Amino acid sequence: MPIAQMKTNFRFNTPTDKTLFLDETAKELSNILKKPLPAIMLMLDDCSMYMNNSDDTVFFAEFRYILPEEYSKDKAGFLKEFADRMLSLIQKHTHVDPYRIYMQFTEMSREGAWRYTG
Repeated sequence: MPIAQMKTNFRFNTPTDKTLFLDETAKELSNILKKPLPAIMLMLDDCSMYMNNSDDTVFFAEFRYILPEEYSKDKAGFLKEFADRMLSLIQKHTHVDPYRIYMQFTEMSREGAWRYTG
């Protein structure tokens, strides 16, 4: 199961805006990782965050995934596309300075990951 754990001090204007961000994130991850939408898990925490002596908007995201088979010979290319697409999506919804976005990508083995059975 691909998992995105996200934390930010950004406050969405409405609950609908937050849901739209989560929906688009789930769909984008499903597309990038070649996994069915019901297999995608998202977590988004609103929390106090402080970076570079400032509490301006900051965003942290960790993505745990299994590398899609078709990228087995181009992991670097896959990670660049993954990072670029997620950066674009995060900025679209939060308008956070890209220098205040930190993303971590953790590849899991197939044997060590939960299996979607739907």
